[in-house]
Amino acid sequence: MSTVIDVEYEQPSCTTRHAWARVPQEPAPDERAALKDKIRRLLKERNAVMVSHYYVHPDLQDLAEETGGIVSDSLEMARFGRDHAAQTLVVSGRALHG
Repeated sequence: MSTVIDVEYEQPSCTTRHAWARVPQEPAPDERAALKDKIRRLLKERNAVMVSHYYVHPDLQDLAEETGGIVSDSLEMARFGRDHAAQTLVVSGRALHG
């Protein structure tokens, strides 16, 4: 026989509706293509290579691989950046907030 335990808790002051309000809308296909072209150009101009985490948007993963970078975990991305000849390493991943 199982016992049911009632637990009281406070509701958070912010609802999910408010959290999702900060997520930007996905660009239209033509805007996405233009952004990807701009990123490709800037990577080349600035002697940069892009690395992407597994969990970022597929467009960013594709860009990393199409431009000579990789899609992997943080440790492998760091090793790749250490060994790559590019002057700049562009990391697409989760933003850290302190």
